[in-house]
Amino acid sequence: MKNVLILILLVSTSLLSSGEEPWSSGPGQQNYPGQVSKNYKPKSAATNFPRWAVHSNLLGFVQFGPVVSVEHSFTRNLAFSAHARFSSLGALTPILYQADVDRGGRPDQFSGIAFGGGPMWFFNTKKDKAYVGVLFEYEMSDVLYMEDYVNEWDRENRKMIMMLNSGYRFRFGQKVIPGSGRKFGQFIREGLFLNTGVYLGAERNKYSWDYTEPGVGEGDLTPREGTEIRPFGMLEVSVGMEF
Repeated sequence: MKNVLILILLVSTSLLSSGEEPWSSGPGQQNYPGQVSKNYKPKSAATNFPRWAVHSNLLGFVQFGPVVSVEHSFTRNLAFSAHARFSSLGALTPILYQADVDRGGRPDQFSGIAFGGGPMWFFNTKKDKAYVGVLFEYEMSDVLYMEDYVNEWDRENRKMIMMLNSGYRFRFGQKVIPGSGRKFGQFIREGLFLNTGVYLGAERNKYSWDYTEPGVGEGDLTPREGTEIRPFGMLEVSVGMEF
């Protein structure tokens, strides 16, 4: 009897020291911290979106120059866009610099480029999304008239352009490209998009001109510099990638 009492005492002491109830048949409960470390939290869908986009408005070749743009997204809705417009490659660019017939008419030579950027806002939609942005652009160009004539002259232009860029982004890659197990194919399918929109705004051009030959035009009292304000606009059909 004495040995039985000693055995019961030893078993009870062992169970109490392990923190478990003597008659509990289930496993001991585990204590978890009230807060999970941020390093182990699953990534929120709100922060999982493409941060960069690159696209080109190829329709600019038949307007006032193709546009190459780069976007960085801060949120799903807000992004900043930077672009370059190669105005010398636009088929309609010479129309902007048409002179009077007696002063040469259509330019004989033209070279120019423009840089700009601004904030873009993308509206909440499912896959495709509408957008609107306010862009500023600075353009530099040089134009030559009546080339190889005695009264040949050139004009230097410095433009500041403010415009609204609005349109719709179609993520057509997911719709027209079949799924692929390859990473590159999946990258193209998920990121490919098409922008269709418009640029509308106004430009302020500060120009200066003169004859290229010394001594020519000494009797010409026409002002050699001035400022022009005109409307500006282009259509947009851009192809690009988000990543």
